Amino acid sequence: MLLASILDIFNEDVVSLYSSQNVSLSAIVFNVLSVFLLSLIILFTYKKSYQTTVYNRSFAISLPISAMVTSIIIISVSSNIILSLGMVGALSIVRFRTALKNPFDTVFMFWAVGLGITSGAGLILVGLISTVMISLAIFLLIALEVFVSSYFLIIRATGTEEEKEILEKVTEIYGKYTLRNKTVKENQLDLTIEVRSKTNKDIEINAIKEIKSVKSIVLLSHQGDYISE
Repeated sequence: MLLASILDIFNEDVVSLYSSQNVSLSAIVFNVLSVFLLSLIILFTYKKSYQTTVYNRSFAISLPISAMVTSIIIISVSSNIILSLGMVGALSIVRFRTALKNPFDTVFMFWAVGLGITSGAGLILVGLISTVMISLAIFLLIALEVFVSSYFLIIRATGTEEEKEILEKVTEIYGKYTLRNKTVKENQLDLTIEVRSKTNKDIEINAIKEIKSVKSIVLLSHQGDYISE
């Protein structure tokens, strides 16, 4: 009888441990809505500070969705231990094939997932404060010119007679430059110049083409992406 009583107590604890908690509909709606509103800060920050050559609209939209989905998963996991074990097993077989070329994009994705985790755990205030602080930190780094992009300007001219004028025009557009390569052949001059700028100045470089000896201009991002010619 004593053994049966002990087993009954143990079984009762196990059952109570595995029983799901009641999560009200209003709490779920409030949590998901809060995550969505906070994730808009992440979206706005990404739009103002993305480092890729072209603004990735699909990736930007995926940030709020990722935060909301993560929040829903955390709510489900925290309400039922059996479900949490099944969720761990299910996620362990998932393989994501989409590669993020820019490490800065990975930071934003991790940021969105982190917001979903904290908010799903009921730490809305933590999510709010951390999101605002991270956003302000990124804008501060931008103001300090940490996120200035590098570009390669490849200029081909028919001779060296107007080389000085070409370099003066590059200085006028970008302020500073670094000459990475200079090739002089018969009736041909090739210049590879590294320049830095916060924005793409593919329209401004058309002024260099107005120099008589310039045959072609190619602008490449530091990652090797083609910008303009």
